[in-house]
Amino acid sequence: MTVRKASITARAAVDSEGDVKSSSKPPSQSDLQKAATLPILDASGKSHKFKSLYDGKRKVLIVFIRHFFCGNCQEYLRTLASVLTPESLQSLPTPTEVVIIGCGQPDMIPMYIKETSCPFPLYADPTKKLYDLLGMTRTLDLGPKHPKYMQMSLPTAIIRSFLQALRSGNKALRGGDFSQVGGEFILEDGRAVWCHRMQNTRDHAEFSVLRSELGYDGAKPPIRRRWSQGLVRSLSSKRQSWSKSRDRGSKGSPPASVMDQLKEELGEEKFPNEKGHDLTPMNAGYHSLSIFQSFSNLQLDIVGFLAILGEASVLTNAQVSALSKFFLLPRLVPAPQALIRTTRPERLDSAPGKVFGVHSGSVRDYVQYIAHTLHNGSSLPDYAVRCEKIIETTGNPIKAKTWGPLTFLSILGCCMSIAIFVTSIVKGDGMALLATLLLSFLSTLVGIGSRWTPEFKERKSTRIVPRSDVVIQFPQGAFLIVQCEESTARQLYWHLPRCQYQVNTLTYRIISLVGTLMLMFGVICLGNATLLLQGLFAGAYLILNAAYWAVAALPQHLHWDLNHFRVVRIAYAGGEESKTFTEALWKAIAISRSVKWVRDGQVAPGTEGWDEWLSEAEAHITAPDEKQDSGLDGTPHHPYKLPEWDPEEALDRALAPKDAATNNV
Repeated sequence: MTVRKASITARAAVDSEGDVKSSSKPPSQSDLQKAATLPILDASGKSHKFKSLYDGKRKVLIVFIRHFFCGNCQEYLRTLASVLTPESLQSLPTPTEVVIIGCGQPDMIPMYIKETSCPFPLYADPTKKLYDLLGMTRTLDLGPKHPKYMQMSLPTAIIRSFLQALRSGNKALRGGDFSQVGGEFILEDGRAVWCHRMQNTRDHAEFSVLRSELGYDGAKPPIRRRWSQGLVRSLSSKRQSWSKSRDRGSKGSPPASVMDQLKEELGEEKFPNEKGHDLTPMNAGYHSLSIFQSFSNLQLDIVGFLAILGEASVLTNAQVSALSKFFLLPRLVPAPQALIRTTRPERLDSAPGKVFGVHSGSVRDYVQYIAHTLHNGSSLPDYAVRCEKIIETTGNPIKAKTWGPLTFLSILGCCMSIAIFVTSIVKGDGMALLATLLLSFLSTLVGIGSRWTPEFKERKSTRIVPRSDVVIQFPQGAFLIVQCEESTARQLYWHLPRCQYQVNTLTYRIISLVGTLMLMFGVICLGNATLLLQGLFAGAYLILNAAYWAVAALPQHLHWDLNHFRVVRIAYAGGEESKTFTEALWKAIAISRSVKWVRDGQVAPGTEGWDEWLSEAEAHITAPDEKQDSGLDGTPHHPYKLPEWDPEEALDRALAPKDAATNNV
């Protein structure tokens, strides 16, 4: 089987779990000749033939990476640059060059070089034809073990990749195929002599294998320089050692490099001879250096990720929050991007259920949000029947509670912003100061664009209209009978209020654009703040995320001020609970004193038996006892007694003949 056929077979299993099976056999000369004419692109977008990378050169190591945002591949190249330096490659018995190829768009190459400090030529193959022809596969599996070249944890690598994509803006989708994996190929005198194809997303060839194949004669690789830099910073507190450096510097002979300073501190024997590349064995030297890495070199990359977590809990109460003036406070908010929406909702969300006009015959297949919040119908038990009377008072019918849980969240976020702002000034951390200002005033900017007031439709006619009682049927089979005036029913059940925003759509889009830029620059500044301020930000966002989650779990009526509607519960004999839907339906009919809404809304099946049952139920409806002692608001002091009628026995009697006739067929 050729390498080409093997690649097709492996690609067919791309969606399978676990490592994909890939061959370590170098591509044949025939496949290499086919690949020679395929184009690759440099950073400027200029096309080159693949063979230009190795034609006329004695030995070339070609590394195929994954997409340009892959943190694993970026870490691999950082370590590769320190293990296989261009100088050491040229001093090998067979001078060798290294070339990197990615599967993204060529305009991502400058970003990649900046992130990895890659000293090798870098090209792009966005068509992935080279990957296919040379037998590389696709998978999203991470592999069973953490590779040795990874000097950061997997979560940190993923978070850094995510933040890179976020900072790239509209280029976030130009990094390449996330499932494409690469490999390493050594070509000597125009022929492929060795290769390694990745079987998972972290399965790059280990450097001990690469160095052996390239002819390094078993010498151990040098340590990565960034750990040396961390050690230098940890030694900066030793004033006597650094005073020696300053004394030598004053005489005109400063240390030649950071490595020279380390040699002076730890001794010459601890470091390899760079000129001859004779690396002295260092038992666990790589790890011993990492132990001494100071906290000043530690970066909490996860803090930027914490700043954008928690969208669901923020969006849950976003609309009611925008009614409050506290929404304009400069403050820290988890996941502020959730509030930067492309479009604003024109109306409040509706809840599941059906609304029936008792006398009008009107039907709605949903329950308006405010009515659902006012009645809290989802809390009713199965087959429960409740009767309520609504009396309107003066004032704005819909507003947010002035001192509710959401106000507490706004004040908490503002206090945290002030605390971090003051600490940034005291510690002289300019990046943290900018991050605090950008992320705090982002909430104010978004608040201006999201401020709204409810707009209700008013009836223009002055004619006298009858009462507009309604019945609400909830998904759990419960019924709510509401006695109210026509104007009240219009606001709560039949006409959804519109969200009248204070700024127009064009202004809001400009605000969204500016807010997006503020968020991106705020996260960038946050990632470059000092460790102390990053720790404060991390603690603030952890607390705020927990607080927003807890508030999102509270009942909605705790956030709304609906005192404009006075709800009075009306009691009746027998209680609200029912054992069956039939019993619940009869109670609703008896209290509303009508079966019209049942037929108009098709609440009951449209069979002859059910129609007979409805007719019998209608015949048993009676008006409430007018001699009942009632309060000033019309609510009976004594429970209203339902008519004496057994709905279950009546339904059995109405359906039995039909069932019997059916069984005799």
